[in-house]
Amino acid sequence: MGKIALITGIFLLIVSNFIVAEELITGSSQKNYVPPDKIIFKEDFSKCPVGEPPPGFDKFSGAGECVRYKNEIWVAPSTDGDYRLYKKVDLGSDEFAIEFDFLSYQDQGVSDLIFRFLKSKGESWDKAKAPYDTEIYDAYKSYIFRLEGVGKIGEIKNAHKKKVHVALQVRRKQLRIYANGKRLTAVPFKLPPNERISGFEFMFVRDTNKYGAFISNIKVGKYSNSEALPTPEKLGISIEKNGTNTKLTIPERLLFDFNKFFLKPESKEALHLIARILKENPDKKILIVGYTDNIGSDDYNLRLSLQRAQSVADYLIYVENINRNRIEIVGRGKKNPIASNDTEEGRAKNRRVEIILK
Repeated sequence: MGKIALITGIFLLIVSNFIVAEELITGSSQKNYVPPDKIIFKEDFSKCPVGEPPPGFDKFSGAGECVRYKNEIWVAPSTDGDYRLYKKVDLGSDEFAIEFDFLSYQDQGVSDLIFRFLKSKGESWDKAKAPYDTEIYDAYKSYIFRLEGVGKIGEIKNAHKKKVHVALQVRRKQLRIYANGKRLTAVPFKLPPNERISGFEFMFVRDTNKYGAFISNIKVGKYSNSEALPTPEKLGISIEKNGTNTKLTIPERLLFDFNKFFLKPESKEALHLIARILKENPDKKILIVGYTDNIGSDDYNLRLSLQRAQSVADYLIYVENINRNRIEIVGRGKKNPIASNDTEEGRAKNRRVEIILK
């Protein structure tokens, strides 16, 4: 009973640490934005005279015009009422991106911009919305980013009257939101069969007043090649086959901080890839083995290696839904080194987790 309670306590600590850390690093430490290579539509309004309605859109409601600010031309609402701009463009269902600059100008109230993907519905291109409206608003001089059905996904402080570059990217059936090149979040994005993204809409709404918020530098593009799935080798995971067995060796740096057994937030990419391999081999048993270097006592290293193996197993079971009955965990401490423990480089190689499919 004591052993079960200990394992349960360790798991709760792992999960709570992982969740808290993930909130703290949302966006900034994720992969940077990669722009599309095939541009379909581009408009910076540089040829739009100040005071004129903006070119390039297929439909609008409310009133807006081109304005000049800091030697750039922007589009802004010209009354206190809602202002909406619609663009028709066929993007399909995957492998595309839309970028634009946003700037909040008004000093009173909360300026609010909503970006919406439109999807085809019968003969119409502008009557139905796709999942996930993206909202940007200026509150207390900070830009707050919210995603429909998700909530707050990011914040840029001290941003009032400063432009931010926003990108919405759909690749591998994921919608990823970026601000100034850094990812804020990623969510599944899958349209029903036979539906396509047919356009998009900018909405200056709610508390956005006359000349309260600006947009410019709109760019829409497709990716010529589908995004490849990450491979173990690219992440630094080695694969070794021995007969019918397969061994995956994950270095410490992908999973843990030095001398810790709590998973790092960025470890989810490596473990998600590992889980995909495990799911592709559903009949294989899984042995998870933790190792350390030779620094510290034998008892301490043995305990740390077992805790690390347990952390990996818990994530695979509770997050990736791998059947617990397939998994066995072992801690071997400083045994079976794969490099010399006389150098830091060698010790780093020895601090690892091995996952063996057999």
